[in-house]
Amino acid sequence: MTLTSSIVIVIWLILGALIFLFAALDVDAAFRLYYSNIMQTLSSVLSAILCYRTMADFPKGSPMRKVWGFLGSGMLAWGIGAALFSSYPLLNDGAETPYPYYSDIGYLALVPLVITALLLMKNALGVSAPLWGKLISVLLFAGAMVISVTANWKGIFEEGIVLPLVSICYTVFDPALLAVTMQVASALYGGVVGKAWWYVLAGLVLYFIANQSYTYLVFTKQYATGSPIDALWVFGFGMIAMAAMMTHTLFKGVRSS
Repeated sequence: MTLTSSIVIVIWLILGALIFLFAALDVDAAFRLYYSNIMQTLSSVLSAILCYRTMADFPKGSPMRKVWGFLGSGMLAWGIGAALFSSYPLLNDGAETPYPYYSDIGYLALVPLVITALLLMKNALGVSAPLWGKLISVLLFAGAMVISVTANWKGIFEEGIVLPLVSICYTVFDPALLAVTMQVASALYGGVVGKAWWYVLAGLVLYFIANQSYTYLVFTKQYATGSPIDALWVFGFGMIAMAAMMTHTLFKGVRSS
C-alpha cells in the first residue's frame, strides 16, 4: 500500500478504537450512540467507495470488475442499513433502534452480494480450494453455525413472522459467508492477489463476531449502541478497505510497468 493508504488505515483504526475508549471511560451514552452510528455508517460507505475505485481500475468486460463491484455493493447495502439504523434515534429522541428494523434489509443484503463476488472471483481465476482450505471452511462453517444458532435461538422461536425470519437468515447467512470466503482465500494462498483476500476474510470474521454478539446481547437485554462490539464492524470494514487499497496499488503498479 502507499503511504497515504497506510495513514488512512491508521486513522480508521484509531477512530474505531475510540468506541472502546469511550465505553471504558463511561462517556455520555448519547454521545457514544451517535458517534458509534456515524462511524459504522462512514466505515461501510467508505469501504464501498474504495471497492468501487478498485473496480474502476479494471477494464470493461473484466470479470474482476464485477468482483469488486459486487463486493462494493455489499458494503454499500450495509451502509444504507446503518444509515437507517442511525436515523431511528434521531427521529425518536435518542431511543435505541429496535430489532429487527428496516436496517436489517440492508445488513442481510451484504451476504448474497459478497458471496456472489467471491464466487465470481474464484471462477474468474479458475482456481479451486486445496484440501486443507476445504476442511477449514467446513470446520469454520460448523463452528460459526453453533455460535449463530446460540445467538439467534430465542428469535427463531418468537411469535410472528418477521423476527423468526430475520433470525433464521442471520443464523444461516453469516456462517455461509465465512465458509465461502475461507475457500476463496485458501485457493489464492501464497499469491500477491491472495494476500488482499485474506484481509477480506479477516474483515468478515470481525463482521461475524460483531453480528452474533449484537444479536446475543440484544436478546439478553445487555446491548446499547456505543458498546465495544460496535468497533468490530468498523475494524472489519477497515480490513476490507485495506484489501481494496492493496489491489488498487498492485493494479496501478502492473499498468505502469
